[in-house]
Amino acid sequence: MNKKTIFYLARHGETQWNIEQRIQGQLDSALTEKGQQQALQLARLCEPLNITQILTSHLGRAKQTADVCGQQLQLPINIFAGIEERDFGLWQGKQTEEMRTHPDYAEITAQVTDCKPQQGESSKQLLSRFETALKAQFDTKPDGCYLIITHGDVLRCFMSQFLACDQLTTGYDYKNCQLIPLSYDHAKRCFLPL
Repeated sequence: MNKKTIFYLARHGETQWNIEQRIQGQLDSALTEKGQQQALQLARLCEPLNITQILTSHLGRAKQTADVCGQQLQLPINIFAGIEERDFGLWQGKQTEEMRTHPDYAEITAQVTDCKPQQGESSKQLLSRFETALKAQFDTKPDGCYLIITHGDVLRCFMSQFLACDQLTTGYDYKNCQLIPLSYDHAKRCFLPL
């Protein structure tokens, strides 16, 4: 029988910079009260899913979300390298509206290409590090069911493989604490929607 690892991806809870529509990237802002409530709702959604491990980005907003889930599910959280948000370079901290006039804005925020913000990371680089990290984890520890707390642009880039070519999305299309069920096929070394 073909071995599969079940995992659930979720974006962190709402942050102050989400409200201000600032590009966070690898900078950070704290969860709002609503974001903390979203994290609690996420944990409750996970209760019947038999989650055995919680992996989180090291960034504070993801870690705060994971902490709430870990307490509710009575599981330790593990900070996991490679799943942190895209490095948006000089765009970080700026308001989204300010960057919309940049000639590469649409390509950088809604496509998976080599284009990147100045001093930042391309979506292809982000996708490569994220998939490499997940495969290494699942190949080493295939048993169990994972909750993985990550970020909007990570989800956009990763989930693009499951969308038709003409379905462009942005990181903002993935709602805070939205739960996305997936599996990893060990024989084919590929990811599949559940």
